[in-house]
Amino acid sequence: MAKVKCGVIGCGWIGELKHISYLAKAEEAELVAICDIDQAVMEKVIKNFGLTNVRTYTDYRKLCADPEVESVHVCTPNGLHYEMTMCALKNNKHVFCEKPLATTTKDAVEMVETARNAGLKLGLGHQRRFFTSVQYIRSMVDRGEMGEVYFGKALDARRRGVPTWGAYMDKEKNGGGILYDGAPHSLDLTMYMMNNFRPVSVQGKIFDKMKGETAGNPWGPWDPEKFQVEDTGFALITMENGAVIYLEAAWAINMLGIANSSLICGTKAGADLQGENGVARINTIVNDRMVTFSPEYPPMPNTEPYIGELEANDVQMQDWVEAIRDDREPFVQGKDGIPVVQIIEAVYESARTGETVYIKEAY
Repeated sequence: MAKVKCGVIGCGWIGELKHISYLAKAEEAELVAICDIDQAVMEKVIKNFGLTNVRTYTDYRKLCADPEVESVHVCTPNGLHYEMTMCALKNNKHVFCEKPLATTTKDAVEMVETARNAGLKLGLGHQRRFFTSVQYIRSMVDRGEMGEVYFGKALDARRRGVPTWGAYMDKEKNGGGILYDGAPHSLDLTMYMMNNFRPVSVQGKIFDKMKGETAGNPWGPWDPEKFQVEDTGFALITMENGAVIYLEAAWAINMLGIANSSLICGTKAGADLQGENGVARINTIVNDRMVTFSPEYPPMPNTEPYIGELEANDVQMQDWVEAIRDDREPFVQGKDGIPVVQIIEAVYESARTGETVYIKEAY
């Protein structure tokens, strides 16, 4: 069967370690083109992965117009996701866009509708849905074993974890700080496990209290004068069915934190994820006693019993190229990113006005 021919826009950390690392070895895909504004970055990637016969571009529009490319992978700063995805779609390419889908709900909806109307696939980088622990918890919810799930907590609170490279601190290029960095993963994870994707109101607050506190950061200090975004965000999110989600997100906060985690609570049981790779704990009642256990969950197809962060990246990439090859929808679709963007936009607006922001259904 013919390989899916792919092109990657953005050869930085995510593009290299998540996308190119998989496409360079995949049996069902072929990396035929890469793009970055820095030629040296592309040369480094070519050397690191022993790429041969890969075309290089410094203008993303030329990669999108490349007639051999079938699938475009957008791995650039958040503020560029919309224009690059739209360019690829208008060139009749399937697009895998990294999270967040966009920095405005309007743009996110247009991206989804453009792909749908053109009969093209739009995927999204919410790879943590592929954790076997997450699949186990979601299956419990779907079987009714959690009862009525009425509370969730989306947690990405890093004691210190400010990304000091690239465009992360640039408001225009990144859209925001932690709310457009770690929060999309934890928000999506929580809504997915709850099987609840319809937010109707948000009360939010953001801070930049720690932008001058550069000591202790594992990625080194930064220039506080260039720190244009929030370092912390909190929100109370009410869903259409009355359930609530509490968002707690921070790049730097003086507490012990667990990045990219989540918990959900139902009337029969609850569950949480511990650690960067999301080890599940189930909290329930057995024989009239409180019990907490970490389950052994069956593996997803073609994987080891436990999928962590790196494995989840590869599993999602495999699902994506197989979706194109088999002409089916990918496991994570672009439309799944719309509620996340709605919530984040609403947090900023609520923080600005001090008022509750009400959300209308967008798609």
